[in-house]
Parts: sequence; C-alpha cells; structure tokens
Amino acid sequence: MKGRGGQGVVTAGELLTKSVIAKGKYAQSIPFFGGERRGAPVSSEVRISDEPIPLHRRVYNPDVVVVFDTTLIPLINPLEGLKDNGILLINSDNPKKYWKNTYYVNATEIARSLGLVVAGWSVVNTAMLGALAEMTKVVEPELLETSVMEEFPGKLGELNAKAVFLGTKEVKSLD
Repeated sequence: MKGRGGQGVVTAGELLTKSVIAKGKYAQSIPFFGGERRGAPVSSEVRISDEPIPLHRRVYNPDVVVVFDTTLIPLINPLEGLKDNGILLINSDNPKKYWKNTYYVNATEIARSLGLVVAGWSVVNTAMLGALAEMTKVVEPELLETSVMEEFPGKLGELNAKAVFLGTKEVKSLD
C-alpha cells in the first residue's frame, strides 16, 4: 500500500493483517516511514500466507499494489516489481489505466461523505481496504469491519466500518 502520511496507510496494513489472522491465516504488516510529516510518501507492505511466514522483510514482487494517492505514481513508481498478472487498485475519481489489471474506487469521496477527514486530509484507508477485500477475496469485508470496530470504538468505528462496506460496493475495474 502506497500513500501519503495522514491517509491511514500504516493503519490499513495493520487492520488487514489483523483481519487475515482472524480468518486463520498468517500475515505480516511491514510499514515504511520515518519522521515524515503529513503528506509525505508512506508505504505499508503486507505479506499473507496459509503457512507460517519465516521471513520479515520487504515485499519485492507483490501480487497487488494499492495506491491511496495517484499523484505518487510518477514520483515513486509503485508498479515496480508488480507481478505480471498482478492487480493495481487506485483511489481515483478520474481513473487511468496504469496497469493491465487496474481497479479503482473513489475512496476520497467515501471518506469525505462520512466525515473521515483529519486536518484537511481524507482518511481513505478503510474504503480502500473494503475495495481490496471485494476485488481480491483475501479477507471477508465483515472481518475488516470487526477489526475496524475493535480499533476505533464508538462512532468513529461505525463510520470506518461503513467506509469498508462502501468500498466493497463502489470498486470497479478498468477492463
């Protein structure tokens, strides 16, 4: 997952990992960030397996790349190493086909419509996770919603769980 500080990239990796483990699989979340400020590029790589994962290192040839902010594409080349039959999921209201298997969801609009905005930044992570769950079937959206409600109790959890749900309904393919 690639995005900007403030969009919830690191939290998305942790929520996905937690949900996959709840499903009975193995998973690791490997975030990459430093002392960056809001808006700086951030990455979270997630490894998922049916078997125990003995390594804890970067993912160099991902099956799926999730881009929270398409303005990063020319800056960091998130498609580098993506498997030939891999999938790209982007957050966009005006999608372009960056990869042969490109999917998109307007997670920014979902976040804004639910009031998931912090310091002017739309927190798109849960909508992106819903879209990811729908297109890959790696985890059931209900498990993501449960993880979200555990991470963010109360109204914030309810709004983020709704963002997961809307992400599942609004993801589309550019094929």
